[in-house]
Amino acid sequence: MRKSRMLKSLFTGIGLMLAVCVSASAATRALWIDSPSQLPGGSAAAGQVGDILLSNDAVSFVISSLAHPFGYADSGGNIIDAVSAGGSDAFGQLYTYFDADWPRQAVYTQLLIIDDGTGGGPAQVWAEGVDSSDSELAVVTRYFLADGATQVEIQTTLTNTGNSAINDFEVGDAFEWGVCSTFAPGYGFAVSGTTTGPWLAGAYDTLAYGYFGEGQQIWGPHGNGWSDISVEAVDLAAHGGHDTVTRYLSVGDAGVASVSDAAHAAAGASIGTVSGFVGREDTGAPLPGATINVYDGGGSLYTQMICDAAGEASATLAPGSWRLVADVSGYDTAETWYPVYLGGLTNFDFRMSSGGGAGSYAVGDEITLIQRPLSTIPQIATDGGTFTINCLADPSTTGWSAALHHGETTVPLGLVSAVYDPGTTWWNLDMQVPSENFHVLYDLRVVADGGLDDTTFKSVQLIPQQKSEYYFLHITDTHLPTHLFYDNPESVTDTTEVEDLRAIIRDAELIHPEFVLHTGDLVNEGELEDFEMRRYYSRAQRLLAEFDVPVYLIAGNHDIGGWNDTPPVAGTARRDWWRFFGWSILDDPPAGAPERTQNYSFDYGGVHFTALEAYDNYDMWRSQYYGSESFTAPQLQWLQSDPAAAPGGLAKVLFYHYDFANQLDLNSLGVDMALWGHIHRDSGSIFTQPFDLATDQVCDGGRSYRLIRVVDGVLDPRPTLHAGGAGENLRVAWSPSNTGLEQTVTATITNTHSERFQDGRLVFEMPKLAGTPVITGGVLNQIDSGGGTALWYVDVDIAASGTTVVTATIDTESDVETPSLGRTIFRGNHPNPFNPSTTLSYYLPRDDYVRLSIIDLRGHEVTLLVDGFRAAGERSAVWDGRSRDGSPMPSGTYLVQLRAGDEVSNHKISLAR
Repeated sequence: MRKSRMLKSLFTGIGLMLAVCVSASAATRALWIDSPSQLPGGSAAAGQVGDILLSNDAVSFVISSLAHPFGYADSGGNIIDAVSAGGSDAFGQLYTYFDADWPRQAVYTQLLIIDDGTGGGPAQVWAEGVDSSDSELAVVTRYFLADGATQVEIQTTLTNTGNSAINDFEVGDAFEWGVCSTFAPGYGFAVSGTTTGPWLAGAYDTLAYGYFGEGQQIWGPHGNGWSDISVEAVDLAAHGGHDTVTRYLSVGDAGVASVSDAAHAAAGASIGTVSGFVGREDTGAPLPGATINVYDGGGSLYTQMICDAAGEASATLAPGSWRLVADVSGYDTAETWYPVYLGGLTNFDFRMSSGGGAGSYAVGDEITLIQRPLSTIPQIATDGGTFTINCLADPSTTGWSAALHHGETTVPLGLVSAVYDPGTTWWNLDMQVPSENFHVLYDLRVVADGGLDDTTFKSVQLIPQQKSEYYFLHITDTHLPTHLFYDNPESVTDTTEVEDLRAIIRDAELIHPEFVLHTGDLVNEGELEDFEMRRYYSRAQRLLAEFDVPVYLIAGNHDIGGWNDTPPVAGTARRDWWRFFGWSILDDPPAGAPERTQNYSFDYGGVHFTALEAYDNYDMWRSQYYGSESFTAPQLQWLQSDPAAAPGGLAKVLFYHYDFANQLDLNSLGVDMALWGHIHRDSGSIFTQPFDLATDQVCDGGRSYRLIRVVDGVLDPRPTLHAGGAGENLRVAWSPSNTGLEQTVTATITNTHSERFQDGRLVFEMPKLAGTPVITGGVLNQIDSGGGTALWYVDVDIAASGTTVVTATIDTESDVETPSLGRTIFRGNHPNPFNPSTTLSYYLPRDDYVRLSIIDLRGHEVTLLVDGFRAAGERSAVWDGRSRDGSPMPSGTYLVQLRAGDEVSNHKISLAR
């Protein structure tokens, strides 16, 4: 059936090549086509005289007349052509799709132009009929086109005239894509089977078509050239029960980014913008037609931009971190990560080198302004606490501010003090964390006067408080991206070590340790960042960002040692380490800086952790400072003083790559545990103190990690665990799929290890429905409702050597049957008017996700006061009259927007300076 469906669609579109004569300046209008000159042209054009033309100055749509049933539609009254102004039609057809049962659809018996648009529009076309399988189900579809709009709004109203109720009836549209290629966010152009997502696209040459609702997920199966999409499931009572389902068909320019932009606008999504240029590296000339694929943090292709004649492209995206990959025929690919901020503009600039080899990678996030915390020396901060940011900037710098970002969540930080240290040439910024937060791993953004603006990805973990009982992971020797050396031709394409580390990352997502210690040999050859554009450091940096817990990294000999037989000059590896993971001041350190090596320490949960840089100086770079191997004398002096200066009563853990010259005596150092690697096997006893433990490697299929438990400062190292060749040792199965469509989802965790993981974590993707979250087998920790679906963070105690089952469900009946739950109430603010601050009070009838923001009268979000899960009861927040960057706002009227679950309310307040 599906094959014949495709062939019929192809044959009906052949040979209809008529010129487009719709004026680009014509006003919005709807008219009966009475001349061939009014018909769109193009390889898929199918309109005829007698059909209806719905057009404005941007787009045109042809709706088939009742006498012209087309393709797989059982009647006329459906869209069969769609073009942009001056463009050609590449679209097949769209017709209603009922109850997920193709070819069930509307059969129209009446077609009218209700508003021809001459009065100012929108123009409106009316199609009336019945369901093809149930004549007692009346159907009215209205097509609306507003002036300047690039999409037609489609409203279908179903009325049940029968004696029996109709429940869970799916409503959407069936597509024949004509000559277009189908694209779905999260799937890219590899669309087959059943997909779910916020929008769908069809792309061809210089245009793209988009289909979406008003922010909800859409779902359905796909085949060769067709898609059957459901937008909403409705319940229709007997004897007149009715409901209306709205969706949109848009026409955009080259690249499906125009479609995703339109979908974001229709949904009223919180977005920022990426915009930039792709050009030649040698001449700077633009590269028209270059594609820029946009991948989310999970590695899924979300949208695609195509550069115009000036080499420029843009897209709107949800706040968060996105990977952009630029590609054009005859040139090596380039990629990098970019942060997107709510309401902000992020610029990209790709310069492509000709080649056509195996491909290259754009430079990663080089260390510039922020020196610590970094993604590899992160900060674990507590609600209401403070932490220090180190920045490298001119002593005269002013206007410091900082904020944390995770998706659509922004946490403004309060500046307690900003002090310049001439000994290190760093600014030390003491920042105050708000008292209640969404607890995840955040990006840190720091801004200062003079155009200073820097972001470190996944560098600050917010937690309610430090734990006294917890566990962390030790991993080592990842040798990214390949254990093959540069002179082996297969090293260019081999990424086996990337897959080994990703197996660890997947386990860590379930185990949910407090953090990970990585003891070096992160990459296989530290000199291959710029050599042949292999970008070893850049690629490793992006891979570490896939962890959702903090990762503390210290260098190994492969990272900074430098190989004699590798072409880059001596010192390249260590300089590149400073460029991406370290401090540039170590090249020529000031008097108060660490002595040419990157050593650091931190305290957590009754333990003092000390990281010591280790190396083997293969290329003998600056041997007067580094000698031949292992640790310098200043390092060992620092090591004597650092643990000794830790607060009393803390256990002491030393982690490093390897003691090449046998310089460390754990007993004399007073260290309780040493963790290291390099030898690619386990070593040491987990029963004898001080613990002196090497952990087996991640690379070469080892996929190894060691779990260390801590209870009141007492260290309990566990036997090394292995992720398994196919990730089979610890895995989760979802039923049904965890896609945000199902009201009830069950996760079954299989753990073959004899180790219990009591701090496990699952993230359920659930629809944003009114109702009460119910969890069995786990504990709901927090909910993130900032996106198109709700993410439920569920804590789970994962049993050893067995299965653990956790179910998440939305209890929609409780809201109906328990009136006492009530509605969210904004109590008001006091004082009002106010200066300089006011307290905003509100009541939550149930535990819920809350977003409390201040918006100016232009609709711009000034600041975000609350963004996270809150317990039921009377709640409050204080606004100090400042924007998110700390700037005082002028006198005037502002809106308080309170979102709790699906409830949204706006309230005016007055600031009087």
